[in-house]
Amino acid sequence: MEMREVGKKELIVSSAKKVILEKGYKNISVEDITNEAGIAKGSFYTYFKSKNLVIDYILEEVIAKRKNEFKLDKRKSLENTIKSLVRTRIKLDDEKLKENLVLVNLFRNVASLDEKTLMLLKELEKVIIERMESIILAYPKEIKIERKDIKFYSKMLNNIISNYKTFTLFFSEKSNQFITDIEEVKKKYQTEDFERNVEIISKSILKILTY
Repeated sequence: MEMREVGKKELIVSSAKKVILEKGYKNISVEDITNEAGIAKGSFYTYFKSKNLVIDYILEEVIAKRKNEFKLDKRKSLENTIKSLVRTRIKLDDEKLKENLVLVNLFRNVASLDEKTLMLLKELEKVIIERMESIILAYPKEIKIERKDIKFYSKMLNNIISNYKTFTLFFSEKSNQFITDIEEVKKKYQTEDFERNVEIISKSILKILTY
């Protein structure tokens, strides 16, 4: 594929993310995406047959990234590994922030998603949970959880991190709405509360795993 074609496809994807954050997934159309991208509808359909397929492409990219974003280093203590995981999950660069805000919007509009998209969201959750499972299995001396319970604990600990992101980091108490601007989230990163919350979440997970 020529570089120009790759550029246009990524332009469509980037534009889709932007209009999803501005209008919400269920409220956008192909026309909204093409208007934002400044291209004709015909160009859109060269790459994607529907807006659903743009979302599927975004999710497939996110899944691929998540599989490689956290490298388990068994030389680290369990405490430091947990801290690294929590920070990896919530202290995000601009592109990951945008992706995460899009994901929050998709979960809020889950009734509008097709079966393939729902399957990809489940696959993303599976990747994240398996990462937590790998940490539990890597520290058998410190963590005494029975094997049959590992998946349950992994889901529970994932929910702790996910709920913090969704309802604290990505939610504005001032406007009582979910945040759509990454700059607003980045301001929260600069606060003492954020660093304290990272510490609280990390210690809470550590206590649950080593009780």
